[in-house]
Amino acid sequence: MHISAFFIINSLLSIGAFASQDVICRGLNTQDDGCIRYTRGFDVTGVVTEVDLTFPQVRDECDCIQECLNRPGTCANYVWKFSTSDAVQSGHRTCTLYSNFNLPSQVVLEFDLNSTNNMNINADEIIAAGNNPQMGALVPQAFKDVNLNTTADPDAVSGPVWVLANGQVQC
Repeated sequence: MHISAFFIINSLLSIGAFASQDVICRGLNTQDDGCIRYTRGFDVTGVVTEVDLTFPQVRDECDCIQECLNRPGTCANYVWKFSTSDAVQSGHRTCTLYSNFNLPSQVVLEFDLNSTNNMNINADEIIAAGNNPQMGALVPQAFKDVNLNTTADPDAVSGPVWVLANGQVQC
């Protein structure tokens, strides 16, 4: 019985059934001593509670994730990418933090920006960026050319940062 269970697990491992991503940013104070939930080359973030951080405050993807970890009450995901042509020209990506994710393509969400129930949503920025209503879309690709639309950026990274009810953090 033990031999057959061993054989099944080995077989599943050999075909990648339990494959996971490499840990990035080892040493972060998270459940996995770094992050294993992320995507490269795409921006999974949404539009609420946008916080933009730039070089030299944020020098790499690990600094970006740490900035999200520093804001457990308002940050649920991050993206480290070139967000403007100036960023591309300087060679320094921007770290942007959000409280929500990209909406699926058939979902539209309109915020009542005048509600007194709102907390920490950066209503002025949502209005200025024309993000109300927030239109769902496919997860956008990150680019590294000056026009931000031609040369894919496989080094951009985005993903979740979840603070669990037991106090542990996953990313």
